[in-house]
Amino acid sequence: MKECESSSWFIISTKPKQEFVAERSLKSLGATVYLPLYQKRVKKNKEKQSIISPLFSGYLFAKFSVLELYHKVRYTRGVKSVLGNNEGLWTINNKRIEDIRLRENNEGIVTLTKREEQFKSGDRIMIDEGDFDGWEGIFYEELPDNERAVIMLTNVSYTSKLIVLKKYLRRK
Repeated sequence: MKECESSSWFIISTKPKQEFVAERSLKSLGATVYLPLYQKRVKKNKEKQSIISPLFSGYLFAKFSVLELYHKVRYTRGVKSVLGNNEGLWTINNKRIEDIRLRENNEGIVTLTKREEQFKSGDRIMIDEGDFDGWEGIFYEELPDNERAVIMLTNVSYTSKLIVLKKYLRRK
């Protein structure tokens, strides 16, 4: 394995759901660690809630001296592996890290821009918010206000049209 510059960001694979443990452990070794976070919507007790979650589930980035810390990093708590192959460890360009950091708000949370999906008649869709969360259907038409749509429900025993907000829809 060849020596990589200590200014490179190494890609650390973490054990399942151990990103925060790995982050703390690596920092205690003296490594510079970056764990990008974002606000995630999850369903809990039939309600959508916002939680802070790693942007790249199962991964974080770290800068450290390979000669001095590789073995300790590799076997630190929460770390599964340092990504690489026989030719060396994989690194990520500092520009990529800065691009992610530029999207952080003042609390250090990466803000994701939600794209308004464009649906065509016949697209299979799922409602992912509101009273009909989890219901499936086929996109029928967009209403003139461009915020609502008519869908044909497919998970009921009869054919039924339903008008819902487009922001609640996603492709299935």
